[in-house]
Amino acid sequence: MNAAVSDIRALVFDAYGTLFDVAAVRQACAGVMAQPDAFVALWRAKQLEYAFLRSLMGRYANFDQVTYDALHYASAATNTTLSPEQRTALLAAWYTVAPFPDTVPALQALKARGITLAILSNGTPAMLERLVQATSMDGMFDFLLSVDSVRRYKPDPAVYALIEPALGLGRTQVLFVSSNGWDAAGARAFGLPVCWVNRAATPTDQLDQPPTYSISSLAELPALL
Repeated sequence: MNAAVSDIRALVFDAYGTLFDVAAVRQACAGVMAQPDAFVALWRAKQLEYAFLRSLMGRYANFDQVTYDALHYASAATNTTLSPEQRTALLAAWYTVAPFPDTVPALQALKARGITLAILSNGTPAMLERLVQATSMDGMFDFLLSVDSVRRYKPDPAVYALIEPALGLGRTQVLFVSSNGWDAAGARAFGLPVCWVNRAATPTDQLDQPPTYSISSLAELPALL
């Protein structure tokens, strides 16, 4: 194991956008509207925006509700009329988003080494449990951690503080892995070593918290360790 990461005993992953491709929601939208890509992009943007704003305002609602509210906005903003059945189907798509192609092989390689694996997500416990079961990944993770227990959303420090007591490890023993730059910065600000999965080769967010490591694919993660 590389000396720079010799203390790492566990990896904690963000879920949506890191392990699971949220663009897969497009498939559910494709049969409903003419421009599913634009619709999903707006829906996802509002989903994150509402989570951030609710944390700042102290007006927590769980991720199911935030996702519903963001869908309502995206529908109104794009003049898209959805039947109750269509709305239900689109919301259900978040429970079955597909993993990225590099996800399962990387997790299998890490699991084979006996490394503790966990998820820390804005998703509700029910969302996470259904998601890993639907994608046959429920045996991969030792812990599924949700922001629900602190009623704050990432990147609030209270969310990252869930990791140490749950895993029984110090923060320097846990590598946090995320594809979202704001999430990587939040975890780094909390004091966690961070691996940013920069699939799109975008610039680092200028938040004075650069990631400890940067990779272009989860396939590179086993070699990093």
